[in-house]
Amino acid sequence: MTVQPGLHRQYCSVAAPTQLWLDPDGRLDGRLPGEAGPAGAGNPTDPAGFTGLLHGDTRMLCRALVRVNGLEPEPATVEAEPGGVLRVRGLVRGIPGPTEDPAVELVQTWTVTPGVVRHSLQLRTSLDSLDVEVEVELAADFTDMAQIRLSRFREASEPAKADQSALRWREGGKTLSVAAPGAVTPDGRLAWRGSLGRGRTFEAEWQAVLTDEDDAVVAARPPSSRPPRTGPAGALGLLLDNSLDEVAGLRLATRQLPDAPFTAAGAPWYFTLFGRDSLWAARLLLPLEAGLDTGLAAGTLRALAAFQGTRTDAAAAEEPGKILHELRAKELVLESQGLRLPPVYFGAVDSTPLWLCLLGELWRAGRNDDAVRSLLPNAARAADWLLAAGAPGTGNGGPAAAGDGTANGGFLSYRDATGHGLSNQGWKDSRDAMQFRDGRQAVGPIALSEVQGYAYQAALETAEIFDAYGEPGSQALRDFAAALRVRFRERFWVEDEAGPFPAMALDGHGIPLDIPGSNMGHLLGTGLLDQAEARIVADRLVSPELFSGYGVHTISRRAAGFWPFSYHCGSVWSHDTAIAIRGLLAEGFIAEARLLADGLLAAAASFGHRLPEVFAGIRAEDSEVAVPYPASCHPQAWSSASAVVIAQAMGVGL
Repeated sequence: MTVQPGLHRQYCSVAAPTQLWLDPDGRLDGRLPGEAGPAGAGNPTDPAGFTGLLHGDTRMLCRALVRVNGLEPEPATVEAEPGGVLRVRGLVRGIPGPTEDPAVELVQTWTVTPGVVRHSLQLRTSLDSLDVEVEVELAADFTDMAQIRLSRFREASEPAKADQSALRWREGGKTLSVAAPGAVTPDGRLAWRGSLGRGRTFEAEWQAVLTDEDDAVVAARPPSSRPPRTGPAGALGLLLDNSLDEVAGLRLATRQLPDAPFTAAGAPWYFTLFGRDSLWAARLLLPLEAGLDTGLAAGTLRALAAFQGTRTDAAAAEEPGKILHELRAKELVLESQGLRLPPVYFGAVDSTPLWLCLLGELWRAGRNDDAVRSLLPNAARAADWLLAAGAPGTGNGGPAAAGDGTANGGFLSYRDATGHGLSNQGWKDSRDAMQFRDGRQAVGPIALSEVQGYAYQAALETAEIFDAYGEPGSQALRDFAAALRVRFRERFWVEDEAGPFPAMALDGHGIPLDIPGSNMGHLLGTGLLDQAEARIVADRLVSPELFSGYGVHTISRRAAGFWPFSYHCGSVWSHDTAIAIRGLLAEGFIAEARLLADGLLAAAASFGHRLPEVFAGIRAEDSEVAVPYPASCHPQAWSSASAVVIAQAMGVGL
């Protein structure tokens, strides 16, 4: 059985496209099966986690194990600091002193910047004098991220070159170069000799430079400025500080447009451009754009526009005008999930309307008229895709037949035509995500409720932009939106013992998925609902069946398929709850927004005042801390960006 490595106990430092992962004791020790080593120290056969120094989608360095006079330090603390720093404090217990007290302390400082990682070592002692040999055992394996997700790791390789104080590994276009001033390099190890004493430290440092000539993404240029924060103190202030630091570490660009920054979706699994994730992160962060001067919204729009669909290609789910789902350097193969995705993959039904929504919000904010004007041709093509995808009588399912999509004509819907693409193509994209209340899986093509909300808002926002710039096509978009609103009210609303609510989706036969889900929260603020309907949704979101006390469950606790540790069927996603908060604020439901924001803030306190991608749907009344979902990414861009919405709900000016 394949078990995806856990991440919830690991420490990470991210400076895209580079990331460092240490085990709970601060070790980088990804040993191979059968090798001796500390229990749980990143052993690939142990689902507790993995460690490594990664660049792009490749783990390059799998081991950097420190010894002092042949002894491994006993870990004491691991601390994360702003600017990509991890500080590991430990004690070398086997060196005798005049008392039973530990006589030697080792402080390791990892500093991660894009493509360059420094590892500094400082020894202190209570002894008058101590001669030491400090050794760092290095190993590189160049394991691909897709294999890491399957807990499959390659054997370590020998350095391609070893000089005095330097080592180098190379595989294809990937290179790992290590420089260690003052060290010798026997057998791929770094070794220093020296002495220290009371009041005299011993210090050493080595540096790794990581490059990948073939990667699809590169480090983004740093923002021109970041003014000091003058916001709240306490838990909210800590969350904001940590979240903005995480966002800064996730900034990437493509090789084609190095001046168009966006956020990688998340570390480690989704460390690249994702249409939906990058767009939502930019939308949530837009209130900060003026102060941070990042150009993140415009950069995200431009980066995605560069890959906008131009043809119909079922293998890539590409269609003219469509916005991509994810970008990678090569085909992504995940055997356990039956996935084989091309490097540029368009399998998302929501990326295109979300792209138009962000463009509209950027224009409305008056932040970047030049960017909006330059993207008008892309907006026209995206609008054409929107109108075609949501045209009555066609759907996205092909020829007219029951269950092939025409039952969903007039709604944006999806179906994987290949058998090895994503079977679900909204944000809840796992195989079991779309189900009825009794647990039956829905058959596609599927029309998601939230995507209709995105489409409605996108159509009206784009119509206003076209009018403002004298472009044709605005009336067709307004007519589409008006008809969509009527159809949605007729087809999506269902009822249970608690009253009416919008269904999570329609299946391929046009049957509503009669399960209350968090999707309904995404409808708020889009304009698709009237005030009475919005009130119904607000009440559902804060009801015990959906609100865990920490956030909004992905599906109702009363559903047959509910499981708090399911990725999409019972868990709580930080961004999902934040989008609901954003919508509640837009609709004027301030108390409900504050309730959900308080829940997320309490959850963040359980994760070091940070918000992970997803956590378990265990209720607050059953656990005083939010319970982790083991394989959850952290940081995750839209989770980090959620801190902005939490602050808004609490009345904090940004």
